[in-house]
Amino acid sequence: MTGTEREMRPTTVEAHGTILLVEDDATISELLAYNLRRAGYDVLREMNGRAGLQTALTGDIALVLLDLMLPGLDGLTVGREIKRRRPDLPVIMLTARSERETMLQGFQAGADDYVTKPFDLEVLLARIAARLRRPDPREHAAPASPPMHMPDILDRNAHALHSPRGTESLKPKEFELLDLLLSAPGHLFPREEIITRVWHHRYLPGSRTLDVHVRRLRDKLSALETGVSIQTVRGVGYRLMPSVDEE
Repeated sequence: MTGTEREMRPTTVEAHGTILLVEDDATISELLAYNLRRAGYDVLREMNGRAGLQTALTGDIALVLLDLMLPGLDGLTVGREIKRRRPDLPVIMLTARSERETMLQGFQAGADDYVTKPFDLEVLLARIAARLRRPDPREHAAPASPPMHMPDILDRNAHALHSPRGTESLKPKEFELLDLLLSAPGHLFPREEIITRVWHHRYLPGSRTLDVHVRRLRDKLSALETGVSIQTVRGVGYRLMPSVDEE
């Protein structure tokens, strides 16, 4: 491909922004572009690092999908330069390499998320939607609803959970996690955001720390019959909702 290739969404699909796809494998690039358009995005495609960097810095881009192994400039260099000059532009790295050191290098270069090939397309689309802070483009828009109110279950002075059935102390990270979820009932918090705001470091795919804390909190919420539960959105994150069957 010579120059930047813009692939416009079908006119019957509502636009959700422009995705820059920097991928040198033509088959993967075409497949991703096709599915991104179906999900409601416009697509710009580049097949080498230098062209990808130039488009990211000069184009009206909502998010960059960036392959790690690229001709011209490698993905780490491109990602690092994008974050230096456009720090608010989300970058999701795509790569066949899943070694821990490679992931760490990607995050150090400024990646907001990291997806290894072969990846689940539905999960990738959900991660893009979460990164852009938009509703999942695969779902029909729901009518606006009034703010969700939750019972008063958190004693912030004692760092404890309470209900008419009793009181249960919370460990520091359990308290911070529940406090975050209670700050916006019903809001879907991506895993990456939770890790950043509660543990104060970047999210590493494969880490089970968040899942362990969620499981412990669910047990305590259920034991005290608080009337609320933590709901999982697979591949994206968690939200606090009125009690339903636990996942």
